Amino acid sequence: MAIASNIIGQYETTQSLTGASGTDRIATDKDTFLKLLVAQLSNQDPLNPVEDKEFIAQLAQFTTVEELQNINSGVKDLNTAYLNQQATNAATLINKMVVAGGDNLTLANASSFTSEDDYPAFYFTLPEQSAEGTLSIYETNADGSIGSMVYSTTMPGFQAGTHTGRWHGQDFNGNPMPNGTYIVNITAKTATGESILVSTSSAGVVVGVEMSSDGNHLLYLQDGRTVQYNQIELIMDYVSSGSGQTTDGSDGDGTGDSDGDA
Repeated sequence: MAIASNIIGQYETTQSLTGASGTDRIATDKDTFLKLLVAQLSNQDPLNPVEDKEFIAQLAQFTTVEELQNINSGVKDLNTAYLNQQATNAATLINKMVVAGGDNLTLANASSFTSEDDYPAFYFTLPEQSAEGTLSIYETNADGSIGSMVYSTTMPGFQAGTHTGRWHGQDFNGNPMPNGTYIVNITAKTATGESILVSTSSAGVVVGVEMSSDGNHLLYLQDGRTVQYNQIELIMDYVSSGSGQTTDGSDGDGTGDSDGDA
């Protein structure tokens, strides 16, 4: 009577021939593996039993498969908990002012500004100390591209790090500019005249959150812009001064020549 001496081996061979596409069928069904192992032990040839080494190897394989499945289940649970926490965190940002990478600056009611606190703020980061620089403000075209320059001024030197600047919302002639989104451009040089790469960021008040399955939620800002959750660099309390917007702890001299850290 023919007795199967290695049912598990036959099962693996069958699966590879029926289009397993490299997927370990045993690893995806530990119950089947266990049933096959019991079947092999029940039907082994008494005169030619499974060798100890082979049996131990099969048990080790089963144990490994089970541990991997448990780990995979645990990772899925952690990922679900992380996404839920991200959603909660994103929701708490509503009515908060956030700073995210970008060169956009939103101007509103420039003609009614009464103090520097009313001026829209922007942020810039220097990787090294600068000796001088230039701040330029441009209009934004309908397609989002950079338009005509409306204002420019020189900037003093700054230490390496992140700083706050403000624009008084006026053009070269001191006339208040209309409401809208403008583009900030900052150039800087070292004491030896070498150019320094300056990165800019802008602030906005969160008014809505669109949840995303990957946890990188989309934040809707009060000025109509959107930013991704993972782009946020700073979160601050929002304080309305009536005619403009400000943030706690920011500074500037009203012309974009900031002298303090954000």
